[in-house]
Amino acid sequence: MAKSENQTPWKVIYTASRQEKKVAVLLERFGIAYYLPLVKKLRLWSDRKKWVEMPLFNGYVFVKPEPGMRDKVLEIPGVVKYLKYNGADAQVSDNELHLIQKLIATGYNVEIAEGGHFKKGDKVTIKQGPLKGIEAEVLKDADGSEYILLAFETISQVVRVSLPVAILKTLN
Repeated sequence: MAKSENQTPWKVIYTASRQEKKVAVLLERFGIAYYLPLVKKLRLWSDRKKWVEMPLFNGYVFVKPEPGMRDKVLEIPGVVKYLKYNGADAQVSDNELHLIQKLIATGYNVEIAEGGHFKKGDKVTIKQGPLKGIEAEVLKDADGSEYILLAFETISQVVRVSLPVAILKTLN
């Protein structure tokens, strides 16, 4: 993540398909603070397997442009538009970005959750590890493995994190 000390809120830009990394390079070149959360995924080809870094949120890059630089971001090749929330540019707090960074740093399997097919489960709190104290909902896959969901409302995304059952505690 490119560091920035300005008080401007983090915003979310939507990029053209598979252009997130290229946009990040250009943002760096123009001196615009950005954050592109990347996760490692195993990709299979007909002749090999390879771990590659993929954006956690397809098409999204978080930016923190200096005042007066908002429109300059839109001129960068690959940037489509700013994500909107309640009619204005979506804003993401530093706390939400730090949570995303913490999720990625845990080493747990983190991926975007597909909506609509989940069954409601127990409300839990995480009792140890880097996510200690976070409350979430436990869900079960068809194969029985357990995971939690963390919702980021302003960007309309839900992150799915696989966790060992031993570190979860049911809330009363």
